[in-house]
Amino acid sequence: MSVGDSLDNVILSSPASTFVISAKGKLPAFIISDINNSASTAATRKVIKSIEDTSSRFIPFILPATTPSNLDEHLKDFGKSKIDWTYPLAGEKRIDIKSGLHLTGYAAKDINKVISCMVSHMRCWLVCASQRFPIVVLEHDALFVRKLDLYGNGNHTNEALNKYGIIGLNNPRGATRKSAKYYESLINMQNTNHSVEAFNGYTVSDSPWVDDDKYTPQGIAGNSAYVISPSMATRLLKKVDEIGLWPNDALMCKQFFPNQLKQIYPFVTELQGIKSTTTG
Repeated sequence: MSVGDSLDNVILSSPASTFVISAKGKLPAFIISDINNSASTAATRKVIKSIEDTSSRFIPFILPATTPSNLDEHLKDFGKSKIDWTYPLAGEKRIDIKSGLHLTGYAAKDINKVISCMVSHMRCWLVCASQRFPIVVLEHDALFVRKLDLYGNGNHTNEALNKYGIIGLNNPRGATRKSAKYYESLINMQNTNHSVEAFNGYTVSDSPWVDDDKYTPQGIAGNSAYVISPSMATRLLKKVDEIGLWPNDALMCKQFFPNQLKQIYPFVTELQGIKSTTTG
């Protein structure tokens, strides 16, 4: 299936398709969790507890993660297979001719885990695009340290989120490469009010550049916690059809989606600091 086909048909049989009704007035949040991995399920419990402890205003749904054992099956739902992976493998480097981006393969022991992580995010995007409703996407190692309430002042949040596309929630420190540069650039933007907008008690600004040459894919501060709009989810799925399967954080880059990758401040989430189930 390509994104041009009916997205609704893919998820109508899923219990998650009822989330818009059950989450009225709150953002639905999908937590990607390997339900057969004890470390992942323990981390997921911490995510849920942090949501409760911070009184964050959304409803969590657990999305059983795509894993190497069910990867082929989940790829078929998108009309794809592992041969559609077009990103360099571990230890490989190349220049993407069409975009000019400089790509470096992830240092992962099992490429199937990297592809599985991407497909888990794609399944969240598919639900978002089909339901035409913004969602929060969380990996199991996210941890809320501050209340998230994007409906706080009564503004019509859905339209605002469609304008922004993606809003990263993470404190960059420890969550992304060149995190110190990301943090310093973001604080400078806050202090100078450069590309900063007030939004329901927070500010939203462009995610900053961390590389001067701008040839390396750059996006938000880690993809373990972000808000995404339906229009942006559709654009991401179409980009997969266009260029093939890439790691989700490489695909969600400023070069492909100018002015659509934003950062919230004050930061809402941080990482739990557990071992990665993707690269480990």
